Amino acid sequence: QAVLMGTHTLGWIAIVVATFSYGSLFVPVKNYDIHDGIVYQWFQCCGILLAGLLQALWRNDWEAPGLSAPGFYVCREGVLSGVFFQLANVLATQAVRTFGMSHYFTTQKVTNLGGAFVVGVFGRHFGLPVEPPSDPLLALMGCLSVLLAMVPLGFTKVEDELSQDEHDHKSFVQFQETRITSPADKKPHLIPPQHSDMGGYLMLDEAVSEPTTPAPTPVFPRREHGRGHGGWCKGLAWSLFAGLAFAFIYIPILPWKHRMALENVEFSSFDYFLSISVGLFIASTAYMLLGGAMKKYQGRKLMKSVLRPALLTGVLWSVASMAQLYSLAVMPYAVAYCLVCGGEVGVSLLWGIFVFKEATTFHNLTCTMLAFLGVLIGVGLVAASK
Repeated sequence: QAVLMGTHTLGWIAIVVATFSYGSLFVPVKNYDIHDGIVYQWFQCCGILLAGLLQALWRNDWEAPGLSAPGFYVCREGVLSGVFFQLANVLATQAVRTFGMSHYFTTQKVTNLGGAFVVGVFGRHFGLPVEPPSDPLLALMGCLSVLLAMVPLGFTKVEDELSQDEHDHKSFVQFQETRITSPADKKPHLIPPQHSDMGGYLMLDEAVSEPTTPAPTPVFPRREHGRGHGGWCKGLAWSLFAGLAFAFIYIPILPWKHRMALENVEFSSFDYFLSISVGLFIASTAYMLLGGAMKKYQGRKLMKSVLRPALLTGVLWSVASMAQLYSLAVMPYAVAYCLVCGGEVGVSLLWGIFVFKEATTFHNLTCTMLAFLGVLIGVGLVAASK
């Protein structure tokens, strides 16, 4: 029983580490321009693969016989998880371009938290070896609280825009022209960065890419995204699919754990991470090559981002992922996933308020504190449902 209590304690510590790390992903690149994000996401995935290889070197049994190297074990389920993650980021990017960041972030939580909750509670009915929370109703109330907490974030505004009410029309027009050409104003404000960590919201954004001269032919004309009822429906669909893809990232670990148990193999959740990093690196590389080719075909330049901050963010994501994998192994799936998913929002909001001073007006502070309060209540309810 003492061992079990120690394991549960480590599970809570892992949730705290994952929550803080995920919520701090944007900090290393806060003051850098990631441009269109295609190269940035690949640099970051290099950092993730580097972390996976370092972990493999550290955990490998160098006395193992023959060609056996358990530290470098790669499983198909883990590779699938990595591919799911890259797919989710691509879907998120399309959703933001057609639906808007605030609308995307609110709606994707429906399928993200909802998908994880359904799998964590009803997974056994789908053949998944999952342990449900002891109080599913309390967990559901916690997920709904986190979801509702996203609504106030949709009403926050870039604070430079708020100050324009005190200026005349000419000053406002000049501000708008400056804002269009200012890379700093393109960075997300008060939006938790879970889904921007792979280059996220700026990936394939043509507005921040420099044209090449002369442009190769044919060059596709730019379309106005998100206009009209059809654009709104398309953006909503992208958002819901993106949230569902994010909810599916760690689901393959459930059949993997079951398969290892049936084969009487001694394993750890850390054995799964290298597989994720390999799958993610392969998918990220394919996406960079495809995105670069598309940029070339459209007559646009592939912008290169900073290297070291991207690598550091990749290592930080790796720490968060390994901590979350451990928590998923020792705690009910719905509880561990939803705690991290909700908690990282609160950490990100705290960074934005107290460190980067992104909310200084009464309007933004009110919206942000309401969101933080909703997240805090939701996380508390989910934790109590264990």
